[in-house]
Amino acid sequence: MTELMERKAFITRWRKMLKLQEKLDERIVMGNGLTYKDLLDGDWYVSAVLDEIGELNHELKADWCWWKKTQAPVDEKKVLEEFVDVLHFVLSWQLAHHEVSGLPLSKFTAIAFSEYENSGRFAEQRRVVSAFQPMMLRLSECNTYPPVSQLMWLMRCLKLDFEDVYQAYLAKNKENHARQDRGY
Repeated sequence: MTELMERKAFITRWRKMLKLQEKLDERIVMGNGLTYKDLLDGDWYVSAVLDEIGELNHELKADWCWWKKTQAPVDEKKVLEEFVDVLHFVLSWQLAHHEVSGLPLSKFTAIAFSEYENSGRFAEQRRVVSAFQPMMLRLSECNTYPPVSQLMWLMRCLKLDFEDVYQAYLAKNKENHARQDRGY
């Protein structure tokens, strides 16, 4: 089991990711003539997260693809990368709710830590179905709040360490800016 990060360290990292995501969103969301409200009203975050979960699920195929004897083993680095792609959209979703609802980002950060802390109570065994079901149910229910609780559950089921997630997020955020520079 990975040890849980202390509250202060987690909050510092979550806030940093939100700030970096906000800068990226300025380029992508606003740069495409959209607003956060557009994305919320159109359920675009739900679609984006579903798409990324599909890619993550594909990376986990060796865990559940019983019929294919030639299935390559799970590549933990790729699993982390795909999880971080989901994280990007969940952070953006939090920023959208902040802008539309007026709730302070500190509230969202506190919720994220609380959910992270609670995720330590979950069974650590990696089971794809148990990892994805809560997130899929949350996404199908509504577009009210970003699925942070489900994201933390997924992180725990995948046995990902938050510090590793944070470092991978920083790297992917830089890559996403470079992609924008290239006209992605």
